[in-house]
Amino acid sequence: MSLLAIKVDVDSAVRGIEGIGAQLPFTIARFLTLSAQSGQAAGQKLARDVFKTRNDWTVRNIRITPATKQTQKAEVFTDTSNRKTGAPDYLPRQQEGGVKVGRHIHVAIPTKYLKRIAPGIIPDALRPKNLLPASAQIGEVFAGSFTLAGPHRAVSRASRKKLGHSEFNALLQYAKTGTLCIFVRHGGVANIGGVADAEPWYVLVREAHVKAIFPMDAAVEKAVQENLDRNFTRAAAEVLVNEALKNGLRVKF
Repeated sequence: MSLLAIKVDVDSAVRGIEGIGAQLPFTIARFLTLSAQSGQAAGQKLARDVFKTRNDWTVRNIRITPATKQTQKAEVFTDTSNRKTGAPDYLPRQQEGGVKVGRHIHVAIPTKYLKRIAPGIIPDALRPKNLLPASAQIGEVFAGSFTLAGPHRAVSRASRKKLGHSEFNALLQYAKTGTLCIFVRHGGVANIGGVADAEPWYVLVREAHVKAIFPMDAAVEKAVQENLDRNFTRAAAEVLVNEALKNGLRVKF
């Protein structure tokens, strides 16, 4: 029977560790980065809990800037701006509340009539840009059709069956209250007719108040505080082990 022999050479590693104080800036930088990652995870979880999103764009764009030996600073930040359209980061307003001004003159607010059909995330096919052209004038009727392909979890089963492929008429018109709306009448080709019984799917306003529903700063701060000891211990251990290995810690079999 053979025995497993293990020899650990620690002499040179110990000599290297004696100068561990020089590695303190690396330890602090690693600690700050781990803390930022804890805050990022908390912010991303909050985003999943608060928002109904069509994809992971919002979650992915809660980001961090890692700390380095030189900067000694890590950041958690949001970056949901649209580089193509120039639309700014929309998450700060969700954190602080405020007024949203329409980039194209108006802000389109979905009404109960549309939410009855699509109670969750509004499918692209039912969004204003796909119902009316940007050049639409008051009272001008546009005919078109939309197809809701795939499961569309945000659309009820009955509505999905009804709207699977639907002809529609849409127009810009003022409601009796004087509010500008996008009215839509949908159905089969045989009964599309006019727009006398069209429903106001969107109310168009110059600006809309956004409630503060995304307390990311508080969530990040809480996560950082809760993980302070754990993250510092991990950072110190990583730097200590790396320094020992670099200075000759060897395990021989």
